[in-house]
Amino acid sequence: MNPLIRAEVVIGENTKQLLIERNVQLDQPAIKVRNINASIREITTDVILDKVVIQGVLHKQLFYVGEDHVVHHQAEDIPFSTFVDIPGAEMGMNVDVNPQIETVIFNLLTDSIVHQKVVIEIFVKVTETRQLNVEIGDGPLLSVDQVVGENTKQELFESFVTLENPAIKIDDITVKIQNLDMHIIEGKVIIQGVIHKQIFYIGTDNIEYHQAEDVEFSTFIDIPGATPGMDVEVIPTIEFVHFELLDEYQLLQKVVVEFFAKITENVQLNLVLGPDVLLKVEVVIGENTTQILEENAVTLPINTIKVREIVASIQDITTEVITDKVIIQGIIHKQIFFIGEDNLEHHLAEDIPFSTFVDIIGASPDMNVRVDARIETILFELEDERTLRQKVVIEFFVKVTETEQLSLTLVSPYGSTFF
Repeated sequence: MNPLIRAEVVIGENTKQLLIERNVQLDQPAIKVRNINASIREITTDVILDKVVIQGVLHKQLFYVGEDHVVHHQAEDIPFSTFVDIPGAEMGMNVDVNPQIETVIFNLLTDSIVHQKVVIEIFVKVTETRQLNVEIGDGPLLSVDQVVGENTKQELFESFVTLENPAIKIDDITVKIQNLDMHIIEGKVIIQGVIHKQIFYIGTDNIEYHQAEDVEFSTFIDIPGATPGMDVEVIPTIEFVHFELLDEYQLLQKVVVEFFAKITENVQLNLVLGPDVLLKVEVVIGENTTQILEENAVTLPINTIKVREIVASIQDITTEVITDKVIIQGIIHKQIFFIGEDNLEHHLAEDIPFSTFVDIIGASPDMNVRVDARIETILFELEDERTLRQKVVIEFFVKVTETEQLSLTLVSPYGSTFF
């Protein structure tokens, strides 16, 4: 069976150079400009029809020698905006922007004015996320998101709210979904969140008032094949808002929300190259697994007769790819529950930094890395009434990929290859 994958189809890409020229007034007289370091910050983009609008800040660090023969520093931020033509680009598409400082030229015009020219090269790629049936074969090994399933569900949420002031009319109610949280169980996606409402109403004194309301909710969507550990995307849409003023203070509200959920699983597939579609894909360079043992002793704050449980999680994972290796750092966050001599249960939190590395032949800086970390075992022993020795075994699965553009062969949903 040909798999259905979720991938980024390349719509187009382009490169543009931008010249920013400016005179800067120095804080004090100079005899020489030693150096100017420039970088691009705060990049934002907007995709419009056939174009990408780019805004950002050119940040400069200017070092110059004053008349006192001391090197002085002066910073400058220059906002800029430009656009790049990408035929086929539309609102809602994805955009990658890679700005690079090409050249920095400076000239001391007077003892207090520096003339600067900075050339920025901006590379822009626009893609669109689509679902595609691809053909498995003898092509390159790619890391792709295979679609496990998707489903849509509508829910009616009804609530009553007591207004803070007597009302004669409801002017408007705006609704949005906040704090969305998803959890996958077997065959289902559990969705939790908050319906945040802004209520605008006219009081009996003919003044418009505002009142906010947060309504917590939970629901689920059936998706056969879903299992814990897979990836989930949920898009909520407010379909309908109805409100009725029952009396001066009581307001009845009904909100219909449509939830669209998609489950994907990251898999590795050898896909057939072909002329059908150009995709931005992740080519698998290599993968490996390693385990580490982190052992430490902690002094408990009170005399203890028993340790009931230790709950641990991996937090703040960071990675760095070097030649043929991936360096991993993070924190083991532990929640220790123990029984004191007072026969009450107590709690102690502990954070233990760790670092390790994994050999992956072919890995090099600027490649992409994915790390899945899981706690294999937690062992603990109360050595005396205050000293707790702990051992935590962590397993790391590391995959290194490189982003490339490849043309692949598509297959119709009915099994025949597109020509």
